[in-house]
Amino acid sequence: MTTIRQIAEKLGVNVSTVSRSLNDSPTIPESTKERVRQMADQLGYRKDVRAASMRVGKSLLIGVVVGDIVNPFFAELADRIERQTRAKGYQIMLGNGGEEPHAQTDVVATMLSQNIDGLLLTPAGKPTSKLLSYIQEVPTVAVDRKIAGAEIDSVGCDFSQAVAQLAAHFAGNGYKSVAVLSGPESTSTGDLRQKMVRAALADAGITEVQAYSTPFQEAGGDAAIKQVLAKKAPDALVCASGVITLGAMLALKANGIRPGVDIGIATFDRLNWLEAMTPPVTMIDTDITEMADLAVTLLLERIAGKSGKPVEKNATAKLLVRDSTPKLAK
Repeated sequence: MTTIRQIAEKLGVNVSTVSRSLNDSPTIPESTKERVRQMADQLGYRKDVRAASMRVGKSLLIGVVVGDIVNPFFAELADRIERQTRAKGYQIMLGNGGEEPHAQTDVVATMLSQNIDGLLLTPAGKPTSKLLSYIQEVPTVAVDRKIAGAEIDSVGCDFSQAVAQLAAHFAGNGYKSVAVLSGPESTSTGDLRQKMVRAALADAGITEVQAYSTPFQEAGGDAAIKQVLAKKAPDALVCASGVITLGAMLALKANGIRPGVDIGIATFDRLNWLEAMTPPVTMIDTDITEMADLAVTLLLERIAGKSGKPVEKNATAKLLVRDSTPKLAK
């Protein structure tokens, strides 16, 4: 196994210079860091995480448990978290809750058995009593959704302005009736998004509103559309997540209904495939990068020993109007 000393000998520099370069120390010039990295790659150097963790008295592992890994939103969130934690010398253990509270509890228990230093968690529904107990064992930050009954830090998103803009856009384009396909009421995002959208629509003068609580999964969108179409079809749909939108659009297609032509459709979450649709879908864009960075910063501060009351921070959101919500013909 290649050592730091061998890299230093090859480059003719001190061992401390190599060590600080590999740890991205601001005291080392970028040109030196690059030379060190190139030599480390050439020699096949691999950082000994176990030795490093023994020196600092930590595992240098962070648990990351998302709502459902098949949801592209959470895949992108986990990717950004991994990049940020790795830059700080940590590795992640990624777990999938599958939007099921008991399964998520088991995943967290497994992570705790591996001595994680902290936990970033997107709760799935109402937390189990075991989960509420587990998150007291290590620093924990709730990401995207809050954990009811837990006094911990959380990072969400402020959608209020973007939702108000969407409601005004609907009203300006002549929409009179809207169906809201929200997530489960047992999740903070599902409950909040439904209430926020309904209130904004009312403020914009749109009072014909149907609301359907459905899982944050493709099957949820499909099931909700079946309920929507059992009644008079609305002028537009608002979906609480990209995966709900996918299920809804497939169900509309199966019924010969064309999004952006026969019915308007808008969604929370900015996902690349939504831009590629014909027509592209109007989106409320959560800044996933900002959300991940805020969560990682909060967690690492707690791991480092920062005390104090729980902190709540919010990423920003913006409305991206696309062709799926056109003006209605008079």
